[in-house]
Amino acid sequence: MKHELLARNQDKNKIIFAAGSSAFFGIDSQQVEQALGTPTINLGLHIGRPVHFLLNEMTPYLKRGDIVVLPLEYEHYRATTPYSDWFTNQVMAWYPEYFWQLENTEKLRFLRSVLPQRVLLGVIAKLMEKHLDRVRSRERKSPSDILSLVHAAWNNPDHQPDKMFSFLNLNPHGDAIVSAPEHPLEYNGNPYKLDLDFVEPAYFWGALQDFFVDCQSRGVQVYIAWPPTLKDRLDLTSPRIQPSVRAIVNKVRKLGIPILGNPSDFQYDPDLFTGSIYHLTPRGRAEHTSRLLSYLMAEPPTRSHQPQ
Repeated sequence: MKHELLARNQDKNKIIFAAGSSAFFGIDSQQVEQALGTPTINLGLHIGRPVHFLLNEMTPYLKRGDIVVLPLEYEHYRATTPYSDWFTNQVMAWYPEYFWQLENTEKLRFLRSVLPQRVLLGVIAKLMEKHLDRVRSRERKSPSDILSLVHAAWNNPDHQPDKMFSFLNLNPHGDAIVSAPEHPLEYNGNPYKLDLDFVEPAYFWGALQDFFVDCQSRGVQVYIAWPPTLKDRLDLTSPRIQPSVRAIVNKVRKLGIPILGNPSDFQYDPDLFTGSIYHLTPRGRAEHTSRLLSYLMAEPPTRSHQPQ
């Protein structure tokens, strides 16, 4: 569905927000579109999607004059490989085409990253699928079926999805519709992992640099922004955390990518989160979007987007 939104706006100047679920639940694209008079798309989905995947999926749809805002979750900045357990699991279950289009060396890297028990579970599911209700109920729908179901939902003024994590929980801008209370998660220490010694992984920074250089050559403006974080779970004044934040900021600036605001500008009280460290309530989403907008609108005229 999000690819269709990109295709619809391929020939228009547009604003794209791309990150994990902090953007999916934390950005009100309609609010941005109304404020700036420019079509706005939210590509946020899940933190487990590796950064090269997230960036590459929008690249074919970009045109001169577009704006891309990357409010990436902090975990992205220390990703050493695209092939996390979550990502390889999703590819094997839902998107095998991704594997087959990889070059041979990348296929080998992918295969080495897959846990043996995941392969075993996949074999069992294939052998037993006729007898497992869960396998039958989770059969992959065709893209045309998904498009039809979502279009029907959008044409129904009373549509209200009953699940947070469903392709029907999507408005025509790509934002989540429902942001229901989640069971509060228990964390030990700093859940954002910023208290660890900072490591500059070649994978993440190489992918970001390649994307930025390509966008510059095509007249597409890219910004780094910051995800929403819990005030009481992330002390940005801590001597253990400041070096990591400073290292990220310095590296982004070294690449030449402009930054919208500071990490501390996007911290919120716990009552604006649904239970997850990155998922905002509707009220939190409105506040977070307003803060992002204030920085985007304050950018110099050479970078600001002119409505069509």
